[in-house]
This record gives sequence, C-alpha cells and structure tokens, in this order.
Amino acid sequence: MRSPLFARIIGPGNFPLTEGQLPRSLNKPPSAPAVGSDSHILIIGAGVTGLVLAQAIRKRNQSNPPITFSIYERDADPLARGAGWGLTLHWALGQFKSLLPGYLVERLHEACGDKDSAARGELGNFKLFNLQTGQDDFMTPLGDSPRHRFAGEDLRRLLMDGLDIEWSKNLVDIQELDSDEVEAKFSDGTSAKGNILVGCDGSRSRVRRFLCPTNYTNKVVPVRLLGTTVPYPQEKYKKIHALDPCFFQCCDPASDTFMFYGFLHVLTAKEQEAANGSLPATCQVLTSWPYKAGFFGQPEPSEVPETNAGRVTWIKSITSSWIEPFRGLVQDIPKGAEPKVISLEDWPPRKGSWDNHGGKVTLIGDAAHAMTMYRGEAANHGVADVRVFLEPFLPENH
Repeated sequence: MRSPLFARIIGPGNFPLTEGQLPRSLNKPPSAPAVGSDSHILIIGAGVTGLVLAQAIRKRNQSNPPITFSIYERDADPLARGAGWGLTLHWALGQFKSLLPGYLVERLHEACGDKDSAARGELGNFKLFNLQTGQDDFMTPLGDSPRHRFAGEDLRRLLMDGLDIEWSKNLVDIQELDSDEVEAKFSDGTSAKGNILVGCDGSRSRVRRFLCPTNYTNKVVPVRLLGTTVPYPQEKYKKIHALDPCFFQCCDPASDTFMFYGFLHVLTAKEQEAANGSLPATCQVLTSWPYKAGFFGQPEPSEVPETNAGRVTWIKSITSSWIEPFRGLVQDIPKGAEPKVISLEDWPPRKGSWDNHGGKVTLIGDAAHAMTMYRGEAANHGVADVRVFLEPFLPENH
C-alpha cells in the first residue's frame, strides 16, 4: 500500500516528462501584440527563472533590434541567500539550453555539483529507496530523460553573467500609467517604468499579490521539513556516491517520513589529489514528517523545534528505525548543524486566476504556480514558462 507522501512524490503520471513533452498550462500567456524594439521589460526577481528570462532576451537581441530590460531583486547582494540547495533540470533541459547564449551553455559544467561525474556522463537515476527494505523501488534511467544536476547558487551566479541587476529593490506597488506603460514602485522610494512587468519573484510573490489581491496566499501542505548541509569525509561519501552520483530520495511507508540526500559540491579528482584526499564533500540532507496528530506517538501534530540543537535531536529520533545506510546519514549529522525550515507550500493556479491588465503584467515560475520540492519540477516549469512567454511576445527569429 503506497503512503500519501509516496503518492505525492511519484504523482499521477510518468515522472519525469520526456524532453519536448510539455505539461498542460492552466494560464495562457496574455494575448497582446508582439513587443516592439522600443519596448522595455521590467523583470521582478533575480532567481533562476528571472535570470533565464533575462539571458533569453539577450540571446534574442543578438539577431534582432534590441529590446531593453531591467532586473530588480529584493536581496541586498548576490550572496544574501547563502549556499542554497541543488536543483535538477530534466524534461526542460533542452529548452533551457536553447534559451541561453551559446557561451553560457558551454560553461554550464561550472555549476554542476559533481563535475567529474557529469563529465563521465554519470547523471543519476532519480532513485527512490524504501526505508524499510533498503530497495530502490523506483528509478528513471538516464536514457529516459536527459538531466543535469546543479548546485543552485552556482547556477544562479553563472546566469548573472553579463547582467546588470539592481539589488535591494523591494516591490511595494504597481501602477498602470496608460494603455502602454506600467510603473513599479520600490520601498526605497525609487520607481521604474516599462511596457511589460514580469513577476519572477518566487512563491511569495509581491507581483502575484497585486494581480490576485484576494487569492494570493499559498496553501500550506501538512508536512514539516528540515534541511541542512553536512560535510562528509571522502571514505564515507564515496560509499553513498555509489548509490547515485547526484541525489536520491527515500520514503518510509510505515511512518510517512522522508529523506532527500544530494551532493552539493564534490571535489574533482585533481582537487582531491592536491589536498591528499583530505577534503570533504558537501551534501544536503532534507528530512520531513507528516504534520498530524498521532505521529511518533504524540497526541498533537509535531511542530519544528525552535533551536538548532532541538531540531538535530528531533530528526535523529524520528529516523532511528530506518534501515542502513540511510539511518546513518541522518544520525551522523553533527550536533552543531543548523537545520533550516523549508516551508512546503503550493499555489495551484486556476484558469483566469489573474488579470494581466491588457498584457502589461504577468507571472512566471514559482510566482505563477508555487509547488513543493518532492518531484523536482519547479525549475523546469520556470524554464518552460520563459519559453511560452517569449513565443507571443518576442517571436522574431526566436
């Protein structure tokens, strides 16, 4: 009998989609004339989706009259988000590469979490292990779906190349000036005008709040999740690396607990040789549990402990019955680790969820359809959104 969490991970259809197979969109792009060369696009948000959009416009401008754009990000600087997590591009990988300038495609290996494995073509099998039996109940071999596994922050830094991003820009209001122009206002008193404003500002989008004033809040999923990064010495991570060179997921059908384990940064053979094999690999360990009464013998739903020490103790306690080697991956988390709360929320858009104000304001990526991380879909949908957005608005030679 499959658990509810297991069903959420696997989903109702085949996973992942194959290249060229696009998911059905619930919100069509706004119908409007193609943008002219005198137009200006305001991109709100410099996450992966916003940066891909900006780079796609740069590529389009190489062979067409240039369309100007500007990018506004609420973070104070490129390092404000910290190391971040990994992300995988699979069914949208071909679209992703087609949207980028050629020189960036050639440099994508720089953002891979494990460069040596990627160079050998070892790109993972999307395994899902059973934490009671230790068996890999599901997997998606490489031939079924090309994929690249990136360190999210490294990919974001690469996608910033050649872009002029305005930092510390917290959006507070959007105003329509006339039939052809919109204005974004920021908390520092500045403003920017353009012909189209695209909200790429994540799952808690300010642009979405403007477009959907009565329906912008996310739906909280009844699951709690903690994630932390852990350095593992070479002799340990090599054993785990043999299970899968990118990442794997694990589900306990007895308790509905879950683990995601991925490699964020694995040193190359040359780097290890220079350090006499003494450098650890940086890995990410995410653990979740159902937020419901009765879990782990507790009469009330179990909330996330407030302190880091309490969080480490908690995740070790709820995973103590897992089979090895997965149990040890959690039990070896050091006492000084700083597990972060990852809010599991989604915002399923319905057709007609927002008014695009005559084609002047719209949403893409997590701003348009926030989703939980279990299926690794969000970045892929963001890339597909960029492609769909560009087709009606910037059709020339694209």
